[in-house]
Amino acid sequence: MFPLNDPILVFTILVMTMLAAPLLAERLRVPDLVLLLGAGAVLGPNGLGVLARNSAVTLFGSVGLLYIMFLAGLEIDLHRFARTRQRSILFGLLTFAIPQGIGTLVGRYVLGFDWTTSILLASMFASHTLLAYPLASRLGISRTEPVAVTVGATILTDTLALLVLAVIADSARGASLGVAFWTGIGVGMAALVALTWWGIPRLTRWFFENVTETGGAQFLFVLATVCGCAYLSHFAKMEPIIGAFLAGAAFNRLIPEHSVLMNRVVFAGNTLFIPFFLISVGMLVDPGALLANPRSWLVAATMVATVIATKYAAAWLAGKLCGYDRDSRKVMFGLSVVQAAATLAAVLVGYDLKIFDETVLNGAIAMIMVTCPLGSWMVDRHGRALAGQTLPRERAVVSAQRLLVPVANPEYATRLLDLAFLLRDTSAPDTIHPLTIVQEDAETDDAVTQGEKLLAHCLSHAAAADIPVHPSVRVDLNVSDGIVHAAKELRPGATLVGWGYEHSVRSRVFGTVMDNLLEACPSRLFFCRLVRPLNTTRRLLFPLHPLAERRRDLALLLRDAKYLSRQIGAEMRVYLSGKDSAKLRRVVESARPSRPVAFVESESLGETRSRLFADVADGDTILLPGERRSGVLWTPTVDRLPETLASRFPEANLLVAYPQLTTDEDCFRPEDDNADTEAFVLHAVDIDNGVDLGEALRGMIEVAFPGRARLISESHRLLSASAVAYPVEVADGIVLLHGHCEDLVQPVLIVGRGSLELPGVKIKARILLALLSPKDQSPDHHLKSLVELARRFHDSAFAGTIANAASAEEVCRLFDMRQS
Repeated sequence: MFPLNDPILVFTILVMTMLAAPLLAERLRVPDLVLLLGAGAVLGPNGLGVLARNSAVTLFGSVGLLYIMFLAGLEIDLHRFARTRQRSILFGLLTFAIPQGIGTLVGRYVLGFDWTTSILLASMFASHTLLAYPLASRLGISRTEPVAVTVGATILTDTLALLVLAVIADSARGASLGVAFWTGIGVGMAALVALTWWGIPRLTRWFFENVTETGGAQFLFVLATVCGCAYLSHFAKMEPIIGAFLAGAAFNRLIPEHSVLMNRVVFAGNTLFIPFFLISVGMLVDPGALLANPRSWLVAATMVATVIATKYAAAWLAGKLCGYDRDSRKVMFGLSVVQAAATLAAVLVGYDLKIFDETVLNGAIAMIMVTCPLGSWMVDRHGRALAGQTLPRERAVVSAQRLLVPVANPEYATRLLDLAFLLRDTSAPDTIHPLTIVQEDAETDDAVTQGEKLLAHCLSHAAAADIPVHPSVRVDLNVSDGIVHAAKELRPGATLVGWGYEHSVRSRVFGTVMDNLLEACPSRLFFCRLVRPLNTTRRLLFPLHPLAERRRDLALLLRDAKYLSRQIGAEMRVYLSGKDSAKLRRVVESARPSRPVAFVESESLGETRSRLFADVADGDTILLPGERRSGVLWTPTVDRLPETLASRFPEANLLVAYPQLTTDEDCFRPEDDNADTEAFVLHAVDIDNGVDLGEALRGMIEVAFPGRARLISESHRLLSASAVAYPVEVADGIVLLHGHCEDLVQPVLIVGRGSLELPGVKIKARILLALLSPKDQSPDHHLKSLVELARRFHDSAFAGTIANAASAEEVCRLFDMRQS
């Protein structure tokens, strides 16, 4: 009768075992890994004999082993390792060297193994698996330094342990350990690292840009790539698990933590491949031999005692050298004592090569069954104490953990939802609200039906990522009113709005919906032009205004930028300008979450913009802080920048972030120093017809500064450069040029009236405004002057009066009246 041969019945029993183990483990408060290993031992050929360890079980088990190592590389926080690399390297070396050295001596002189067997046995003690890390995360200590150091040490100690395994395995297969062997190991390892670290990202970005996740194509690509890298490890004289681990590290930056693809990767591994592997390993255990052979007890007890003693010694010594307290050291021990992935890999390879016998195999299983609950218990007990010592970090206050996502078509809905998945704060309860707007007319019923189909698509996409959403259909007079009303009712933390690929002029890029939302939508706004998948982003470019500290949403904006950068694995590059940029740089660096940031600093806002334009490349994502017209930082130049970026860089993703709507009384903070700018010194000049721009500027400047040749020359140069690089059309027919100039004591505004053509301005300028500020004033003063000047043209009646003035003197009188 046994073993069973019916494939359907065999598969049913295996699946039922995989189902029952986690449920029973939760009740017994033990890791399900232990129960799966035990189930394999009971059901396998050395237990009840119900199941045979045939080729099908071996196949799935082999893939499961690769999957364990792949997930280990995929989930390691490479940034955290970089931040704590010195202490991580110290602990990594100690937690490898102490178990490796003592374990080798124990194997040789206590258990009587030869040197080869003893060294491979000790490598099992040296490695560890972060099986208790999710528990540390739930306790809120995952960002403490002791935990971060342990996570970083895992990279080093597991790599060294796997390297020992590769060397011993090749030696057992007959390879000579001469110069040629070590040269081959070094060259092969370098080639394998180069192939995975540089080849996989480029190939993956190309594939993700051209193939969507619909139908699971991206998941199959990842699985095929991992198995391919594992196979290529043979050519580098390495074990396949090393290739799988390196592939996981390469995919680390390409698969966002909260995405449909990550959910599918983790689901397939944790529910199918890894349980198969654990059951297949359990089938190798021979309980009869363990009970009948006293040496099996000696080997198992010695292995368990050695791994606990050496791992504790390494954690205690590293904690002492790093100045950690008792609870921190115990947490480090709990995380590093657990034996699973690399241990199973080493014992299986050694068993297959006849280096280990059944006593070591049974001892490895016993070691896993003891260390898994021990590590979890240590982290739980001492992690709670560590959590109590950790001062809560100040967190930005969010009005609500809700994201409103208006959608209009399936393709763009998917991209906006993916962005929402990346921005959502997983540390607090949150909700994503897909919303479709139906305009009220004679065909409302049909439109509602189509909207419900679109929301069903959104539900399906969110379900694939295992993220709850609350979709809704709203009938309203127009799209913008529907979004505004929904934002007022839901009070979301942010509203994510998409636009199409048209980007030549403002009316085609944003349309009137954007203007209406900026005027009336109370929540933070993200206008998103997503032309390629976010997880293919190489760099996140983030320009900041010199007065960005005055933004009320700066903390939230920095959190979004850093969180998005971490999720998509992109380099974050921040552009700063002004002489006082050091303070803003410190604000960016101290913002949470912690993230490495590359800074590009310039002296002026214009130079920052030029450097940003020069840096943008295909595959970049630009996060641009926008400003509403009622905001303190609004200027026509800032207002036109999204349109300019969209038209110049059609292959780059662009996210424009606007703060919450403020009232007119909130435009300037009452606590701002010197919020009121000095009055302009006005000069009026009527420009003759037929005069070109250069002559007109010189004539205006000579009237303002008669007889001051140096000032005239410098002013002409600055205003000519401004006319070419960034003329600002503050209203129809009214153009503003500006710059910093020496030998001035207060801002000067020269008003020219005539008919002039300027580069990049379609309508001839009837009024030309030239603002010059003293060079010794800070950029803040100059920008405040620009803001005050531009704000006057918010009043369309005032702008019309200025444009229709009969002379430059009349324009100056109108300004005088406005100033007074």
